[in-house]
Amino acid sequence: MIKIYVNTFKGFEEIGPEELDEFAGRYIIWFDLFNPTDEELEFVRRTINFKMPPKEILGDIEISSKYIEEKDYLEITLSFVIQQKDEILVEPVVFYIKDKFFVTVRYRDIPSIMVFKNRVNFQKQFFQFPESLFAEILGIEVDRIGDRLEVLGSRIKDIWRQMFYEQSEEMIRELAYYDELNLTLRESINEKIRIISKALKSPLINAHTKKDLKIIYDDLLTLMDYTAFYMEKIDSIQNSLLGLITIRQNEAVKVFTVLATIFLPATLIASIFGMNFKHMPELDWKYGYPYSLFLMVLTTIVVLLWVRRKGWL
Repeated sequence: MIKIYVNTFKGFEEIGPEELDEFAGRYIIWFDLFNPTDEELEFVRRTINFKMPPKEILGDIEISSKYIEEKDYLEITLSFVIQQKDEILVEPVVFYIKDKFFVTVRYRDIPSIMVFKNRVNFQKQFFQFPESLFAEILGIEVDRIGDRLEVLGSRIKDIWRQMFYEQSEEMIRELAYYDELNLTLRESINEKIRIISKALKSPLINAHTKKDLKIIYDDLLTLMDYTAFYMEKIDSIQNSLLGLITIRQNEAVKVFTVLATIFLPATLIASIFGMNFKHMPELDWKYGYPYSLFLMVLTTIVVLLWVRRKGWL
């Protein structure tokens, strides 16, 4: 699906392909391609000479694949973190900037782009340069990353307090989820830092947008420090949690060991008197049975008192 927007003093107005000539050169035109067909990609290629990179390389981590700069256009592939209940997705989006044209190619709904579109229409923002649209979307995504890290930090503190009272399997799974989220956000931040570092040197980006990108760059460095702190905190909690679980297991093993020790003499006596050898004198003794019971109770009590004296119970 392809939607074409023109940015006027009213925000974004959707137009048809036949209206392109009316606005081209005077206003920024945004081609928003969502899961595009080959025909839609071909239409954009004929219109502004945009060539979609192969979909299989969108996930490459090399900066040379994510940031391509030629004399008259920029092509940037940016990853967006989409947090769902049970999984964390990283969705690449291709940005293409040339003259007064701005292109986005995506294969999933991206919350930051939806927020950007709604904000521009609500505030009736007007942009002079297409790279400013890219900076605005990037800024929104960075704000969302910061919000996620705030929630992550708060939840880590809650887990830290709770683990001294209970150690559950659900807590371990939740901690593993936040560990994965933190690492994913850290990778996303690192990617954006590298891309902005390249963009700040580009002659195709105006000075005002570079100023905005520099602010975003500084925010990303701060967020990177937070991810490093949370990484250490999560690791510390995991080690503490495993230690508490080990202590709890040792306590259980200790109880069973003490119980086995207490009843071991009685078991030995029962085993001895349970033997049926022909010349065992107790076999014909009138008080043999109560005597064996008395010995078992006596030895059990003696061992129990000894265990309590040692402080094992």
